[in-house]
Amino acid sequence: MAAQERRIHILYRHVHVSAEKRSRDPNKTRPEWFSHAKCFHNLLQTIAADPQGHRVSLTVVYDGSLEQLQTDFIAPYIANEALGVKIQFIKGGSDINSFLITMSLARSLPVPDSDLIYFLENDYLHQHGWVSKVLELYNSPHQFDIVSLYDHKDKYILPMYHDLQSRLLLSHSHHWRTAPSSCASFIVSKAELERDFDIWASGKTDYHFFTQLTQKRGRVLLTPIPGLSTHSMEGYLSPNVDWAALSV
Repeated sequence: MAAQERRIHILYRHVHVSAEKRSRDPNKTRPEWFSHAKCFHNLLQTIAADPQGHRVSLTVVYDGSLEQLQTDFIAPYIANEALGVKIQFIKGGSDINSFLITMSLARSLPVPDSDLIYFLENDYLHQHGWVSKVLELYNSPHQFDIVSLYDHKDKYILPMYHDLQSRLLLSHSHHWRTAPSSCASFIVSKAELERDFDIWASGKTDYHFFTQLTQKRGRVLLTPIPGLSTHSMEGYLSPNVDWAALSV
């Protein structure tokens, strides 16, 4: 498949808001502007406004029942056929089970090896232009394996990263740095997913499977500067972006 035909397939992991208290980190401190509905609306907005947005497909991987969906903010988006949002029901019951099931779903997608799969959690906000910038990076001569759109603030402030060294790369319109790890929202090609599926599906936490990939297998993880998305946790937002303005 020619590079210009490459597509991005988003697998958006979502659970009814009533179940958030049973998530991996129920004590997350959220920014004032945060809501799961705002994050999803922002995702749809940024895709629709992007010149390359037509190359993106979006599937909600819903860890819950049809009955729960009826009272979920996401239901009207699913019902609006013009948006093209698909839904896949799963029974995970926990963050790690949801992730592992989503990994298996991704592996079974009948897409070319060069297509990109974006594993996305439901509490991320995105900058406009992210779609074009991702495709631009994949069309660049840089060698890398994994992309996260989150510029981790912890890499700048935590003592464990004081001696961290990164390579700085430049695509046509954005800077990128190498990083040792990320969260469970990231982009890989179908080929890369298959190559390291044993680690992706190992059941380890995101920090530990990324550490295995980058340190033991030498895979290259890139993150953008500034961030093209942020994990919505107070004190850890991607720096130097007005995320509140993007949440409306």
